[in-house]
Amino acid sequence: MDFGYTEEEQAYRKRLSKFLDENLTEDIARQNWEDLGVGPEAREFSRKLAVNGFLGMSWPTAYGGKGLGPTYDFILLDELGKRWGAHVPLDVGYTMVGPTILRRGSDALKQSFLPRIIDGEIEFCLGYTEPNAGSDLASMQMRAEDKGDHFIVNGQKTFNTECHYSEYHWLAARTDFSPDIPKHKGISLFVVDMDSPGITVRPLWTMSGERTNEVFYDDVRVPGERMIGEKNKGFYYMMEAIGSERNQVFVPGRLVPLLEDLIRYAKETKFNGEPLAEDPLIRDRLAQAAIELEVAAVLADHSRWLESNGLPMSYEPEITKIFTSELEQRLVDTGMQLLGFFSQLTEDSIRVPLRGRVSWYYLHSFMTTIGAGTSEVGRSVIAQRGLGLPRAY
Repeated sequence: MDFGYTEEEQAYRKRLSKFLDENLTEDIARQNWEDLGVGPEAREFSRKLAVNGFLGMSWPTAYGGKGLGPTYDFILLDELGKRWGAHVPLDVGYTMVGPTILRRGSDALKQSFLPRIIDGEIEFCLGYTEPNAGSDLASMQMRAEDKGDHFIVNGQKTFNTECHYSEYHWLAARTDFSPDIPKHKGISLFVVDMDSPGITVRPLWTMSGERTNEVFYDDVRVPGERMIGEKNKGFYYMMEAIGSERNQVFVPGRLVPLLEDLIRYAKETKFNGEPLAEDPLIRDRLAQAAIELEVAAVLADHSRWLESNGLPMSYEPEITKIFTSELEQRLVDTGMQLLGFFSQLTEDSIRVPLRGRVSWYYLHSFMTTIGAGTSEVGRSVIAQRGLGLPRAY
């Protein structure tokens, strides 16, 4: 199935591809790729993207954008993903926060943040998950007490990736504490300066070597004008942002480099005098992965088409997210078997094949079916909204 691109979009892709080939290195890609922190090289690359007209193509001209369709951003994400699985260096702000401020934020918030996001100057970290509120985000307990012109925030967040280098926290907190309302109706969204007094950030290291964080708020003062949209409507805004995240973060094309590496390895590596690529089982596994990547691309294009045309998205982004994240695990498992004992080596070993990316991807892949919503919760969404099945209790 071909959803098609216009001549202008194809020309944009060609110009972008040339720019990335000349300016994007693996070291820059990995500064976000492994959540090591956006260093000076990645910050400079982000500004280069903006200066050369590759950021904000689909954003309104009033805030520094070009006013074109969302397809241009999808092309940007696809082309970045083809190169070491890279994404927009300041991706939370660009793929989740910015679109939500555009839909729900005040004009003052739009004027303050959108141009700087487009210019590649600022980044946000997500502040959703808490120790007892992960898949069930509505159970969050962080309190934001309304004091008139400001809020006082207390509580803890966990697994807040990018907090160690972002300027702002995209924070969800409870603003209605009444026991009589449904818990999802008492949450609001805020933009918080990460250098505000009372914020403490502590690192959490994942088994793949990525850094995420736990964040503590102790009587943190947040101006009232930093609230997004209406009070107590934050949960609905989060769901909108998560829909955008599915379309813009879980990009199937980012797995293409890994598949290409495995194919090349199978062709070049011999066992008992024969290339591994001659083994029918290996050929079958790699061919199956290639087919599934094509399926994932079609699913992603369908969901993106809905978003591009302003049509409702309910379960479609969930399908893309689940299929792509579980495909990553299957593909990495194929890589582990293909490399055998060498698959366990990390990049600092002199004998490691493929720069140690297979072992890293293997450890990282466990997160993809948990982060941004578990596969189990996603399947419940598909069952209820897509198949019309009753809610299970």
